[in-house]
Amino acid sequence: MLTLWQDLRYAVRMLRKNTAVTIVAVFTLALGIGANTAIFSLVNAVMLKALPVKDPGQLVVVGNPAEPHLRSGSTSLEVFSYPLYRDLRDGNSVFSGMLASGEVHRLKVETPSSGLNTSDALGVLVSGNYFSVLGVNTLLGRPLNPEDDQLPVGHPVAVVSYGFWRDKLGQDPKIVGQAVRLNNSAFTIVGVAPPGFFGDTVGDQQDFWMPVTMQAQIIPGREWLATYGSSWLHVIARLKPDATISEARANVNVVVQRLINNPAFHNDDRNKLSKAPIEVSAGGGGFSDLRISFRQPLFLLMGIVGLVLLVACVNVANLLLARAAARQKEIAVRLAIGAGRGRVVRQLLTESVLLALIGGALGILVAQWGTRALQNISEVNDLDAHPDLRVLAFTGVVCILTGIFFGLIPALRALKVQVSPALKNNAQGSDGSTVSVWSWGKMLVSAQVMLSLLALLTAGLLVRSVQNLKNLDLGYGREHLLMVGLDRRAAGYKSTVQLEGLSEQLVARFSSLPGVSAVAPSKIGLFSGSHSAVEIKIEGLPPRAESEMSPAFDWVGPGFFKALGVSPLRGREIGPQDTATSPGVVVINQSMARFYFGDTDPMGRKILLDQDQQKNVPFEIVGIVPDVRDQGLRAKLERKCYLPVAQAPDDLGGGINFIIRTAGNPAAIADAVRKEIKSFDASLPIERLRTVETLVSGSMSNDVLLAELSSFFGLLALLLACVGLYGVMSYSVMRKTGEIGVRMALGAQRGNILWMILREVIILVSIGVAVGIPGSLASSRLFAAMLFGLKSIDLKAMVLVVLILVVVALLAGFVPARRATKVDPIRALRYE
Repeated sequence: MLTLWQDLRYAVRMLRKNTAVTIVAVFTLALGIGANTAIFSLVNAVMLKALPVKDPGQLVVVGNPAEPHLRSGSTSLEVFSYPLYRDLRDGNSVFSGMLASGEVHRLKVETPSSGLNTSDALGVLVSGNYFSVLGVNTLLGRPLNPEDDQLPVGHPVAVVSYGFWRDKLGQDPKIVGQAVRLNNSAFTIVGVAPPGFFGDTVGDQQDFWMPVTMQAQIIPGREWLATYGSSWLHVIARLKPDATISEARANVNVVVQRLINNPAFHNDDRNKLSKAPIEVSAGGGGFSDLRISFRQPLFLLMGIVGLVLLVACVNVANLLLARAAARQKEIAVRLAIGAGRGRVVRQLLTESVLLALIGGALGILVAQWGTRALQNISEVNDLDAHPDLRVLAFTGVVCILTGIFFGLIPALRALKVQVSPALKNNAQGSDGSTVSVWSWGKMLVSAQVMLSLLALLTAGLLVRSVQNLKNLDLGYGREHLLMVGLDRRAAGYKSTVQLEGLSEQLVARFSSLPGVSAVAPSKIGLFSGSHSAVEIKIEGLPPRAESEMSPAFDWVGPGFFKALGVSPLRGREIGPQDTATSPGVVVINQSMARFYFGDTDPMGRKILLDQDQQKNVPFEIVGIVPDVRDQGLRAKLERKCYLPVAQAPDDLGGGINFIIRTAGNPAAIADAVRKEIKSFDASLPIERLRTVETLVSGSMSNDVLLAELSSFFGLLALLLACVGLYGVMSYSVMRKTGEIGVRMALGAQRGNILWMILREVIILVSIGVAVGIPGSLASSRLFAAMLFGLKSIDLKAMVLVVLILVVVALLAGFVPARRATKVDPIRALRYE
């Protein structure tokens, strides 16, 4: 221990003595370590952190933990209806408690006491045992309890989050017992959640928790508490002390099998429950869709910033190599007075590790800024990415490994110092070490070029992928389209007749606005995040596999394809003549026509929908339209059919969308559209009002973000590599001052000297590129699935990246090369 303390004191003195080297090394390492810590902080928050609850390791998720915002209009195995949740809760024998929660988006909050009026709160309807199962108490007041959800409309109480109480309610200490209006219904606040508790969904900052039996007041127009077909609740359970996840999975599915013959289930739901098991998985991390969407991008970014750190390490290693060459006499003296070579190596490694720890300490500050910046640009500000012990441990390990990595080569060089030659007055290089040292330095520069090439090519592929997404043909022009999404059920429009009247009146109002050329309703809309499929039968065609008989579908109004700017290939589109009393008709897309009918003519053929309210009702094919991309950019063009919204069943669901085509900028009429809706019915909630261009851009926001970040880190790696190249070549020119003077005295021209130095640069870069290209090709296969319209081998991206790398490297090497041409031969020879 005493020896370690002595090594640390000596290391501090040496770092203070070489202030310039120390500052450059610390800032270089801070960039590399800070970038790694920032990305790992996000990985930790998204993938590793447990919920801030009691004993999170005992929690399990029943259903799908990756779909926290999923709702289904039928019995589901991923989210659950309230009756099915109660059956599972009461029928299992492996859980000590089971909770249910369902998010409410855009909760309107009004507080008479403070005058607060906001519509962007996030509310959650939960079972009364929500807080007790999670093991969370309240900061003020009490949590919800099982008595709060025993009677519908009987317990209008709520618990508010600490963040909402602090930021919106003025941190009022007397908030418990005060009245608040939530979605126009009166509630009483009974408690304030503790700081740090954000709910059960990673990435969401939930603001209010209300009893699930208040569903009709919070989400009007729905009757979700009584039907098995309304699946909207997410379920977490706490295992009994002696139960395992596999036992819980088996027990839950036994309970489900007992329910299959329940007459409340439709036949389709019964078949679904009998064929697939309900999943039970570890639930300590709660629910999160970020784990799926951010998993690959985060790990790819970890790889890229890892390359940046390696480049930074090589830079510092070169600095220490240069300093080691100047410290040969010092090391020789220590060896001469009896120090062992192992002790000298340990001392040098202590210096490098201390340097890395100082860089890591500064890197944590860089990481905090970087993490906040990443959250802001990725729009996941509600994610708790504050550094914890795991992040600090990661940073500490990175610092130690980094210090050993960049300090190892200079330390090992100390083993080769020859005491006698090094003690001579002109010992510089007398042991032959100078050439060897700078051979190492140049090899490290080639390694930097290789690592930079890996990072830049990754960025190049991702940028090219984003360009392909942006240039993708959707099958229609998106520049002049506006999409309006409304929640009709919340305003009391429940039946198909009411929906038809709503659609006709709003279409007329929107069409009268200046600059509007076409308007049409659609149940699904464009890039809404929704998707519907239906089981079908086709008259006259032999049966196929069940998986092949479920095309996507949408209920649309008259002129839907006109609003898109698409003309039918055959027949006609849905028109005003297709009413609730007219014969059923359907329009299919080109992929569906090709898949089911091949070269035969599908016009006039009958399609039967295999769903309860319209089972075996024939819909005649009256038109074929081109394939269009209306939801995802990456998805394969799917088979799809379009049916008249006037012929839809009453259980169509709550949302309805309107596609508006304009002559100019669609965003310019957004306010006018909003006013028309409020003028028609002020109680009609607007769920979305955005241009289709914005929706499309939003659908590839993760791709754009990943391309931008990878480009930034790739350019950072290139900058560090060029700084390293500049440093090595500058030092090389300084060491060759005498040689250059001799050459010029013997008649060498300045062009010859310039070429001599640049040739070294070209050789170093060429070696790095030659090694980096095969490595890049191999590594790009690891993220090939993230690319769009590209293979892992893309010659255009590779050529562009190599050209950028070579040009920038030559510019970095040109400065010391030009300096070499200005050497005065007489002064150089006198110095020699």
